[in-house]
Amino acid sequence: MPSFTLEAEYSKSNRAACRHCKAKIDKDVVRVGLKAGAADEEQAGGDAESRQSSHMMDAVKWYHFDCLPRAKGKAWFKKHFPGDAATSFTGFEALKPEDQKQVETLLSACRGEIALPGASGESVITPVKEAGGKRKGTEAPGAEPAAKAAKSAFLSQEQADAIAAATATFASKNVAMLGALLAKNGLPKSGRKEELVERAAECKALGVPPTCTLCEKAKLKFSHQSGKFSCPGFFDADDSKFKRCKGPGDEVTTLERVPWQELM
Repeated sequence: MPSFTLEAEYSKSNRAACRHCKAKIDKDVVRVGLKAGAADEEQAGGDAESRQSSHMMDAVKWYHFDCLPRAKGKAWFKKHFPGDAATSFTGFEALKPEDQKQVETLLSACRGEIALPGASGESVITPVKEAGGKRKGTEAPGAEPAAKAAKSAFLSQEQADAIAAATATFASKNVAMLGALLAKNGLPKSGRKEELVERAAECKALGVPPTCTLCEKAKLKFSHQSGKFSCPGFFDADDSKFKRCKGPGDEVTTLERVPWQELM
């Protein structure tokens, strides 16, 4: 019978996707992982196929902070993780004190002991694949679209509506036009079309983030999970490699966005 462990850490990049909602997990936010490992007696024996299956079980499945309670049922969390967060989560000691408290609250919410702060109590509907491979929302009658239901706790309703309206506008534009608009505003123009639409819509609705004050190379990125800005890093042409940046730094308390610019 497999054993289970929970993990918590600050996301090292924005490349990993949440196993529940499939959206990318932003860099530097707390991400939580669930790992299933085969029992010791199962690992010791078995054929090559069994050992390969055991290795796959050991891989950590990462989740957004507020997506973890939807990964399993309340009874499941109560059964496998009855203790406190400090003993249940690997990496708990490395978190900041305020983040440790959030993880403690998260574990209680997973077990159904309290409601997750900032959550509406309604489940977020995960898109499913049609036969042709396209995703569609499986929404209950009268429910709002999944993308709108998963509104960030750090955005007002007015801001969320503005982003939704801008998203609808940019979705009709082609990749070349989106890239030109992003370049006009000093923003990265690489990525899939949906990523370009999301990037442009947020900046049109909220304003373009400032350049990182630490590296002075890249535009800062806003996290809907933490409500904080972080630097995505930049490509150093002199060294011909990508460099990470820890900007803007905790000492920077106020950041001002600039208005979005349209093509002339």
